[in-house]
Amino acid sequence: MSDTAADILRNAATVMILRQAQTGIEILLLRRNAKLAFAGGAWVFPGGAVDAADCAGAGIEDESLTARVAAVRESAEECGLVLEAEHLVHFSHWTTPEKLTRRFATWFFAAVVSEADSTVVIDDGEIHDFQWLNPSQALAMHDAGELDMMPPTYMSIKLVDQFVSAEEALESLRQFDAYWVTPRFARDGEVGVLLYPGDAGYETQNGSLAGPRHRCILGNKGVSYIHSGADVGIAVMDNPQ
Repeated sequence: MSDTAADILRNAATVMILRQAQTGIEILLLRRNAKLAFAGGAWVFPGGAVDAADCAGAGIEDESLTARVAAVRESAEECGLVLEAEHLVHFSHWTTPEKLTRRFATWFFAAVVSEADSTVVIDDGEIHDFQWLNPSQALAMHDAGELDMMPPTYMSIKLVDQFVSAEEALESLRQFDAYWVTPRFARDGEVGVLLYPGDAGYETQNGSLAGPRHRCILGNKGVSYIHSGADVGIAVMDNPQ
């Protein structure tokens, strides 16, 4: 029996690039071509699927290393920023929920570039625009419906929102116990939710079950994160301290 499109899980990598500006931390966000089938029009970090050349150069058995190679390549291709694989900090890994047409197992890295080395040149193919934004500014724009972001991007930005220094943020992520998660789609009444481990409804994929809450709510203007506390039994995913 051949695999369906939803059964195919591709390895991918993305990198949250930070710089220290006069006003504080800034994060690079790229807007994907609205015509793209996957995440068209969304604001994302540089990244994409791991390809055969990445594996050939890094050793096909080492997923972490090939993901780093892919992240460096995608950064150069999509925004013209040159990174070093060994300096990338791995802080999370997200797998696309089951039953979606396109599924990715994505390594999330972070890196810091100097302001002098942060000139962005987009490819104008997959990427149509870019912004350097303070984390709080990016989250506020998302909450206002002005910046379309997928939940993993949103959660990653929340991780560094509390810091004033890009280097401090990167060092905290370096000490952070990277989390691995496969969200599960569900509904809580009329509201769509993405459930994470520890949520009362995660195992049965039932967003209406009473109990601990560990989820993102998918609203008209974007996503919001809920972690109800010690009852979850899983550490919060938006605080590296």
